[in-house]
Amino acid sequence: MSIPVAPHERLRWSTLSTEEKRERLLAAAASVFSHAGLEAPMSDVAEAAGAGVASVYRLYPSKHELYAALVCRRMDQLCEAARQAEQRPGDRWSALTEMLRAQVQTQSLEPFVGEARAIVGDRPEVQEATTRWTKAQERLLAAARAEGRLRADATALDLRLLFAATRAAKRLEPDRWPRMLELLIDALDGSRGR
Repeated sequence: MSIPVAPHERLRWSTLSTEEKRERLLAAAASVFSHAGLEAPMSDVAEAAGAGVASVYRLYPSKHELYAALVCRRMDQLCEAARQAEQRPGDRWSALTEMLRAQVQTQSLEPFVGEARAIVGDRPEVQEATTRWTKAQERLLAAARAEGRLRADATALDLRLLFAATRAAKRLEPDRWPRMLELLIDALDGSRGR
């Protein structure tokens, strides 16, 4: 997962704006859940953020709301990466593969976002974020497909599977995941003669 976890700022919680508090909580939750899993108590998130537990619950009334916020954040990051790739100069195949490499490079070993998404996937905000992400990816895939480089049957689901496979490779063989990524990119390449 690539939610950036900034170094713990020592600004007092009470001096932060509501948006800054939300940002600090999301960064803290990403760090805590990456290390301890989704079962980690909200008190651990609060401590990592430099807040009290009651402050956390004021902003995120349930753990599921915090999960949803994290999932939406990740979906929006992936959506923005796809949009930027679609708009950058050059061919779409290179834009797609560079976006995939950058996203895989920064994704976490822990699949907690996928697990959280399974828990809160029926929430409207998560469904909307997932739809935005899927549409952005499909536009990029369509552009790469139109150039003739991307295989004709490639879908956004294939990209989700690519992220899952490379995350698993990072856990299994931490130094060898780039090979897994290159094998999967090769599988998307329609010019390789199927």
